[in-house]
Amino acid sequence: MKKRILFFIFLVITVGGIIFTAFTAYRFSTITELAIEHSADTVRDIYLYSKDKNEALELIKNMPNIKDIEIVDKNNNIKRSKNSVRVNLNNDKMLKIEFKSLAEFDNEKYQVILETVIINILFIIFSNLLLNWLITPYLNIFEEFGQSFKKAKNGDFSKKIVTKLNNDVKNIVESYNQFISQIDKNFKLTEDNLRILIPNAPVSGNRIMDVEKNMQVLGDINRFKKIIEEDSNTAEIYNRIIDILENKFKLDNFKVYAVLNEKQKIETIYQKGNNCCEAHLPKMCRAYRTANEVNSFKFPHICQENFCEECEYICIPFSTGGTFTGIVNINFSKEDWEIYKNEISYIESYLNEAASIVEAKYTLNLMKESSLTDQMTGLYNRRYLEEILDKIAASTIREKSLLGILMVDVDYFKKVNDTYGHDAGDAVLKELAKTMINSVRESDFVVRFGGEEFIIVLQNIKKEEEIVKVAEKIRETFANTKISVNGKILTKTVSIGVSVFPTHTNKIWEAIKCSDLALYEAKNTGRNKVDIFTPKLLEDADYKGDK
Repeated sequence: MKKRILFFIFLVITVGGIIFTAFTAYRFSTITELAIEHSADTVRDIYLYSKDKNEALELIKNMPNIKDIEIVDKNNNIKRSKNSVRVNLNNDKMLKIEFKSLAEFDNEKYQVILETVIINILFIIFSNLLLNWLITPYLNIFEEFGQSFKKAKNGDFSKKIVTKLNNDVKNIVESYNQFISQIDKNFKLTEDNLRILIPNAPVSGNRIMDVEKNMQVLGDINRFKKIIEEDSNTAEIYNRIIDILENKFKLDNFKVYAVLNEKQKIETIYQKGNNCCEAHLPKMCRAYRTANEVNSFKFPHICQENFCEECEYICIPFSTGGTFTGIVNINFSKEDWEIYKNEISYIESYLNEAASIVEAKYTLNLMKESSLTDQMTGLYNRRYLEEILDKIAASTIREKSLLGILMVDVDYFKKVNDTYGHDAGDAVLKELAKTMINSVRESDFVVRFGGEEFIIVLQNIKKEEEIVKVAEKIRETFANTKISVNGKILTKTVSIGVSVFPTHTNKIWEAIKCSDLALYEAKNTGRNKVDIFTPKLLEDADYKGDK
């Protein structure tokens, strides 16, 4: 830019000087010719206005610059000399004036023109040198400003302006240098903080774009964190994580695991597309054991539990070291690595923010679960039944299905405690709990209602016969179970009362009472049997309705 400006200034001064010189030469030449014409006109006027023409001619001849003068006809074809000038006197006559030397006028004219040209050339050279000396420092500053701004566009604020000027420009330059130094300092501070929050964020050649993108991602992560903090359970948080992976990061092949540390168990929360991982226990999972990212693109075949051959994989653990560890397994082709590698750090940041919240929700659920379960048998307790039963009943009515309510009681249980002690009684209850759990589906649940009495809720039942079939299976299985107590083998039986909701009643807690009445009937009619509720049992018990 500086060269263009200097060339432009040189061009303007040079062209201006040339135009001025040409105009001066032209004007001087015109003035010389006009002087000769005026001299000739003056001679003519002297002649015309003199009374004595001959005396006038003699007078004119004696003038310093006049060599000769004569009256000639207009049609006179006498060759003119270069020193003569003719002016009209009348229609027929002309006054021929011969100057001593018109060439001197021409020589003087050309000499003056040459001197003017030389002076203007010297002026052009001097002016350009002077302007170059005066303007170059300012142009250098502008050029350095341009370079500094160009670097600043990419986030490089290291370019400082240097000048030898000592006027106000120096103050401006120093202020600018302080300004970009402060910007650079603030940028470095921002980048350092972002590296803490997003440790492995991708870096391009433009710091401004990097900071802008990372700030935007950080804002999205912060909003994500606030949302999951308000979620009621871990399932909702998992769904949001899955939504982020699918819709924000466009992952096609991934799997989300939850490692339940206290149970040493891996649960698959969600899977999309292909997955090659065969780790079924926490100790088999390298990401869980090392608590570090596992990346097959960087280290081929790094995990022995992953058998992918045609694609790469990366496993990202997220945990706070408590009761829970989450793991996201992502599969991608070798060609897609360039796309995914810039997104991995952002995915890690989302997961790290979610880790502490999932941990807190999971721990809270464990605490709640412990308050809703029976410590000895591991079954749900009566409190859990009170929390869940109304919701299940409402769902059953909406879906137009049936609930099977089984009331189970150990026959002659008091004799076990009295004869063998309470440890034997606990062993019997634990064995019965195991039998019931193994006899129902995962969607059903078993509750220790109190003492040796249990309730089983069978969901989504289509026919009453299915309920009776499950009850008979429990009865028969337990009757054939050998229970070892202090070196002795016991066998016990159970009686089971069955009611069906909403067939027998459309009030769920009344259905519990109905199964209790059926159980009482089974006890009174021989034990070790299954009885189904009938309206007659309600009449015989003189039951007044659910309170």
